[in-house]
Amino acid sequence: MFTADTGATKTIIADRVYNQIPEEKYTLLKKSVTLAGAGGTLLKELGKVIVAEIEDEGLLGIDILKNENDGPADILLSKGVIKLHGVSIPCIQIGLNDDTVRNVKAADDFIIPENSEAIIDVFVDKREEDGIATQHEFLIEPSENFMDKYSLIVAPAIVDTKDKVTQKLRVLNPYPTSVSINQDTCIGQAYRHDGIQMTLFDTEDNEETGNFNGIKYTQNQKSEIRRTIS
Repeated sequence: MFTADTGATKTIIADRVYNQIPEEKYTLLKKSVTLAGAGGTLLKELGKVIVAEIEDEGLLGIDILKNENDGPADILLSKGVIKLHGVSIPCIQIGLNDDTVRNVKAADDFIIPENSEAIIDVFVDKREEDGIATQHEFLIEPSENFMDKYSLIVAPAIVDTKDKVTQKLRVLNPYPTSVSINQDTCIGQAYRHDGIQMTLFDTEDNEETGNFNGIKYTQNQKSEIRRTIS
């Protein structure tokens, strides 16, 4: 599945998709320009078509959508199609009306030292209807793409977004080199949480007077027990 991205100047194919091309049709790649994602993080580009390490299978950029030879593509959201080269391609809108899922992004630039755990500030996407909503608790889950790309471990957390601009996440760097996280980097997603939770301890260690984090056991709708640190 490709994502139509009118903000992208170039069409990009994921490296895992390119690697599935039969050997007889394989084209040797060479490096060219430097690519950056929406959060400002650099993408590891492998060459032109353009092939790069991205989460989507591919991004249809303005170079394809504009399509100067046969005229620009028509994106008809009312019909759920993109018309390109005279062909109607089904178009699925994802996440626009789903209030239960929000993106979680780094609130600032952070450096996670080697062999260390750090607590960073993150933004959870806001919506206009949040002011009248009665449910403000979210379960933050890190994305596999983020953890694989940055070689970091992020602890899931339950947060209350009602009165706080930013939330706290614990990030562990188990490796001997420091890792930089740029502001607005997407770390994961936040899901509306309607499970049962109970704080067992006010602190992890009574001698840590500055530690205001609590350990909670959470029971979700499937009656599974999950340990989270928030």
